[in-house]
Amino acid sequence: RMICALELIRRRDPARLGQDPIDIGIWVGGAISPNWFRQARELVEEIRNGNADARHGLLVERCPWCGAGIDPELGYRAEENDFRFHCVHDGVEEACAFGADERPLPCNVVDEALYRHPPSLLVGTVDKFARVVWDERTGAFFGAGAHTVAGADRRPPELVIQDELHLITGPLGSVAGLYEAGIDTLLVRRGVRPKYVASTATIRRAGEQVRRLYARDLAVFPPPGLSHDDSWFARTDRKGPGRLHVGYLAPMLDQQHCFAPLAAVLLAAPEAVFDEDADREELLDAWWTQVVYHGSLRGVGNSQNAFGTSVRDFGRRIAGERDEGRSAASDPDPGSEGESELPGAECDASAGRFQDARIAQLTSRSTPEENADTFLRLTHPRGDEGCLDAVLATNMVSVGLDVGRLALMVVNGQPLTTAEYIQATSRVGRAGVPGLVFANYYRHQARSLSHYESFRPYHESFYRFVEPSSVTPFTHQVRSRALHAALVIALRHACPDLRGNKSAGNFDRNRPAARAVIEELKRRCRRAASSSPFAPQAGSGTRTGTEPDQGLETAAHLDRLAEEWHDEVRRCEFHKRQLAYEARDDERSADRLLYTHGDRRPGLWATLHSMRNVEGSGTLKVHDWPSKA
Repeated sequence: RMICALELIRRRDPARLGQDPIDIGIWVGGAISPNWFRQARELVEEIRNGNADARHGLLVERCPWCGAGIDPELGYRAEENDFRFHCVHDGVEEACAFGADERPLPCNVVDEALYRHPPSLLVGTVDKFARVVWDERTGAFFGAGAHTVAGADRRPPELVIQDELHLITGPLGSVAGLYEAGIDTLLVRRGVRPKYVASTATIRRAGEQVRRLYARDLAVFPPPGLSHDDSWFARTDRKGPGRLHVGYLAPMLDQQHCFAPLAAVLLAAPEAVFDEDADREELLDAWWTQVVYHGSLRGVGNSQNAFGTSVRDFGRRIAGERDEGRSAASDPDPGSEGESELPGAECDASAGRFQDARIAQLTSRSTPEENADTFLRLTHPRGDEGCLDAVLATNMVSVGLDVGRLALMVVNGQPLTTAEYIQATSRVGRAGVPGLVFANYYRHQARSLSHYESFRPYHESFYRFVEPSSVTPFTHQVRSRALHAALVIALRHACPDLRGNKSAGNFDRNRPAARAVIEELKRRCRRAASSSPFAPQAGSGTRTGTEPDQGLETAAHLDRLAEEWHDEVRRCEFHKRQLAYEARDDERSADRLLYTHGDRRPGLWATLHSMRNVEGSGTLKVHDWPSKA
C-alpha cells in the first residue's frame, strides 16, 4: 500500500516527480513465482479455466490498494512480452484509484518483466542473487543496460535493506559475504556507494558480522538511551499481557510418547477453563489453535501420527472424565430419575474435537500453495470451517508468521540455538491476547534436561544467551567455492563488453577497465576482512596473531583467478573456440567459463545456482555383505 500511495502521488505531478512509475517487484525462486512470460500466461489460463489454486502462483490475489479480488478475465494482462496486474473494481460508493484508467498496478512478480522494467523496490531472497553471476539480464537491477522512460541511464540502487540479519550466518552467510563483495564493487564502479539497513531481534557480535558481510561500520538505531524501559523511541509496556513460558517434562515417558498427553490437555483446556466465562467465545478463539514447533521433519511426522492415535485416545478419556464430572455436578442425587440439565451437544463437543481434529503442516515439504492455504487458515477464527485445531511446523514459522489470534505454542525439544527459540516462541501472543508457550523437554536429551533445570534463570534473561554469529567469507574453503563468482559479478556487469553470455572471451586482465574493477574488489575484501581478530592493526605493519592476513590472501587469490580466466581466453583463442559464461551440453562450439556440479561437460569454475544449499550432500549406502563360510 505504501508503494501504491507513492505512485498515486507521483501521478498527480509527473512533471516534478518524473515519468518513471514507483513500483515494487518480487524476485524469488521459480517455485514461488513465474520466471518467464510463458509461465505467467499458463497460470492465467488455468485461473480462467477455474483452477483457483493457480492464483497462488501469481502471488497477488487482491488489489493492494482497495482490497478487491483480481478479476480473472480483466485483471491479468498476460501477453507474449509483458505481464501486468490491473484492478477493475468499480464499487458503488467509490471506485479504486487504480481502476480509473488502463494503467497497471505498480507491482510485478515475473522475472522477465522485472529485467525489462526494474522496479523502484525489489524484494528478493539471498539465494536468488546467485543468479547475478549467470544471467546478464540481472544487471538491469544495478543500472547496467537499464534506462528510464526518458531514455537516461537508470541509477543503481542506493539503499539495501536486509531483514532478519541473524539468518545470514554459517555456510549461507559466508558464501553470501563474497557475493555481497562482488555486488558492492559493481555499485561503486557505477558511481554509487549504497547505504545498508539491517534488522534483527536476536544477534550477538553484530559489528563483526556487518563488517564481514558489508564492509561497513555498525551504527545501532534506535540508540540504547539512558533507560532500558524508555529509550524515547520505544517504551516497555508493563500493562500488556506479555507471554508466559511453561516447562514440561514427563520423566516416565520417552520422546515418542511425552507429547500426546500435553497436546490432548491443551486441546481440552479452552472449553474446560472458560466454560462459564462471560467472554467465553473470545477466550475460546484465543487459545483454540495450537502451534507445535519441531526441530526436524521427522518430529513433524511423529506428531502427525500422535494426533491420529495417542492424542485422540487421551482426549477421549479427558472428555469422558470431564463429562462425568459435569453430570455429577448437575445431578447431585445419584438415585434421582430426573434428566440431566447438561445439553447433549456440550457433552459431545470435546470428544468430537479429538475425533476429527483439523491438523495442517508448515514445512519445506509442503508446496507453496499448501503453505499459503495453511497461513490463510490460521487467520480463521473458531467456528469457521477452515479453522485449525493445530498446525505442525518446523523453523519455517520463526520468521514471517504474524497472526494476532495465535496465543498457544508447544516447542517439542529445546531448539539448538537461543536465537531460534526466541524467534519461534515470539510467533504467539503478538496481539492483545497473552501468549502461552509450553516447552516440551525430552528426558533423554542432555540439552533439554539442562534447560529444564535452569528454566527460570534462563527465561528471565535469555537474550544474554544468544549465540554469536559465525560469518567467515574469506577463509580458503569459502573462497575456493565462491570468490570467482564475486569476480565475475563485478567484471561482467561493470564492463559493457563482458556482459553478454558469449562475451566471456573478451576478458583481458591487462585492460585498464578490468584492472580497476579487480583493484576495487581487492580493496572491498580487505576492508571486510579487517574485522578478523587476527587482522593487522592500523599502522602497525604487523599481525596480532599467528593467523595469516585474510585480506592479503584474498587479494592474491583474486589475482590467481584473473590469471586463470585470462589463460582460458588465450587457450580458446588458440584452439579457435568460443568462451561463454554458460553453454548447453550439446553446444560443442563453445567452452564454458562456469559450470554446475555434476555437469557432463565441465568448465573452468564450478558455480552455485542458489545459495540455499551451499554445502554438498552425499549418499551413503550400506551393503550387508554375506559372511564367508
